[in-house]
Amino acid sequence: MSTKSIAVDYGDRQIEIEVPDTAVIAEFRDPPLLENPEQAVRDALAKPYGSPPLAELAKPGMRVAIGFDDPTRPNVPPQTILPIVVETLLAAGVNERDIVFISGCSNHRKPTRLELANHLGAEIFNRFWLHGQIINHDCYDPAQLRYFGITESGRYVEHNRHFVDADLLIYQGNVASTAWKSYTGTGAVIGLASTPSIASHHSYHSIPVPSNLAGKESKPRRKVSVKDEMNGFLEQATGRKIFYINAVNGTKGRMAGVFAGSAREVRPPAWELAEHIYRCPVPEADVLIVGLPQSYSYGSSHNPLIAAVGALVPPRYSADQPVLREGGVVIGLTPSTGYIDPRLYPDYQAVIDLYGRYHTVRALVDHEEAFDHRPDYRHKYTYENGYPPLHAFWLFYEMEYALNRAGAVILAGTPNPGVFRGLGLTPAKD
Repeated sequence: MSTKSIAVDYGDRQIEIEVPDTAVIAEFRDPPLLENPEQAVRDALAKPYGSPPLAELAKPGMRVAIGFDDPTRPNVPPQTILPIVVETLLAAGVNERDIVFISGCSNHRKPTRLELANHLGAEIFNRFWLHGQIINHDCYDPAQLRYFGITESGRYVEHNRHFVDADLLIYQGNVASTAWKSYTGTGAVIGLASTPSIASHHSYHSIPVPSNLAGKESKPRRKVSVKDEMNGFLEQATGRKIFYINAVNGTKGRMAGVFAGSAREVRPPAWELAEHIYRCPVPEADVLIVGLPQSYSYGSSHNPLIAAVGALVPPRYSADQPVLREGGVVIGLTPSTGYIDPRLYPDYQAVIDLYGRYHTVRALVDHEEAFDHRPDYRHKYTYENGYPPLHAFWLFYEMEYALNRAGAVILAGTPNPGVFRGLGLTPAKD
């Protein structure tokens, strides 16, 4: 069999591997990027979808809450968008001390002061931090949360009080591919939600399944977008619409497009651009090779659960048909050492050990409540910037599809093979 050599991500570098000549290479290429992103932001704010311009929405005396995607997302969009939003608000007569910024941490860990400074940039951080106007959302603290009710499909609507009690609600987000067969964006209903609210669409019994799993063992598929449903419920309950500013990004967070407006109206044009730049047609694979970088959304890929997510979640992305055939093989390339930082990920090892006892994701569900109420885990989340206790469970739920579909999952290149055996994966040193 003739082969070809390709460069694949492997930690903080790339390595050359040999694959058959017939192998299909799916690699993201930057689309045309905005030549003048600042002007594009001003244009979007002036001509939003389904909403008056931001300059008309803002009034003197208003309390304004600005939520933003947390530092698991790129920092170029907030550093480009938020100064222009503030400029627009002040020009409309809003008092600077009536503006609060809220990191939409969802069920992620709270970013540190330095991480927020790096994410927001000096212009915003230095201007608002000292006066307590930049805060982290807390998905557990009842004093920070307001409950609104249950949607028709059973979603729990409870969100950040600082945000929903403001006179003007603004959210800066990003549109990117997700493992849920869709795109991100309009994310206030997730980024600023309580743990029970997030669990109503992220836990085992509510997580959506790819269309190819439809059948006797599949969970029900959503007929209506959860975000649309929850945004609509929140709008009706508060009497106010959230004004979104969403960026569609290329590599390094550089912006390819920016869209502003109300939740339902801003999504179609943003998703149209996302479809154009993020979708890559490929045939169904017998072997799917995924090169894993040094870190991504949830932190360092030395963490074995994060490395496993990097290899096992991509098969969920395929929107129309399976990208991995039934019984196919997934090979993740990673130099992961298996180190788990106990400060940032206080219960990850315990959840991995729990999975190693059962070797079935379903069995984890019965242990959620005990982990979720552990005082030491809650303390790490509240005061030490650790991930909350349910996050590791939800990562396993995202991986379940590929774990069931693949005939084998190999983590190749790890210098510490033993750490992956507890995850039911096959390690290889090279």
